[in-house]
Amino acid sequence: MNKTAIIFALIASTCWAQQTVVQPDPAERPSKPFSNVVPEGTAWVVTIKKPWELAAGKAKTKDPAEEAYLDKFASATVKRVENTYASGIRREVIHYGDDSKFTRYVTKGMLLYEDRNTGEPVLDDPAGSPTGPSWGVNRLGELSWVADKYYLGVASYRGRACYVYRQFAPEVVVQQDINTEPQDAPPGAASTELKDPQNAKIAATAFIDKETMQPVAYETVHEVWLYEKGDAVRAFEVPSALLDAARKQAEAVAKMKQKYNIRQ
Repeated sequence: MNKTAIIFALIASTCWAQQTVVQPDPAERPSKPFSNVVPEGTAWVVTIKKPWELAAGKAKTKDPAEEAYLDKFASATVKRVENTYASGIRREVIHYGDDSKFTRYVTKGMLLYEDRNTGEPVLDDPAGSPTGPSWGVNRLGELSWVADKYYLGVASYRGRACYVYRQFAPEVVVQQDINTEPQDAPPGAASTELKDPQNAKIAATAFIDKETMQPVAYETVHEVWLYEKGDAVRAFEVPSALLDAARKQAEAVAKMKQKYNIRQ
């Protein structure tokens, strides 16, 4: 094992150990299924933390080398995202560790934003954007897996009674052959699918408010997302330069389809 692999293994093992420990009561079940659909005219804020930042009663000793590393990449470290969904467009105002911010607009099949350096309009692919992953327009895509299959029970999370849903790391490791196309890792397992659930590694946990059925927290091996209701939604407008660029691209695609008789 090389040095890089050793470092990765240490980081991974640390992250596994820092998942929130709860003992959900399985006696009570949700009265209705969780829905990750975002209603029209909704605003919400996601604050992103590292697992150790929320470790109760555990003061983290500052490491100068780590602090320097975090400062170096502060401009690319997402700390908070202010989301607003209205009229088929999701606006995301992304706040970074260096107190800078960046706004992008998510539509069906496209990201629109102004380049952070040049201000030029950019039309991007949501599946592989250099600005980070997109979780959809009117869906909480990060919580699309939450279903009865993964339900554990009721537990308190930061003082709020929550329904707890949890995915475990799959027990089967996909072996990658360098001579074949990479394979996707198997999806996270439910506790009932594991041979040894007591010692299984937690891949993700969702805490859903018992009364409102709205997300409270989403934990993975790398991050903790904390959800809050945003301010009252105010009408927002996509910058005209972005709309003009999107219109021109749509016209160019339509002409190409017409020229080559490409069926829809």
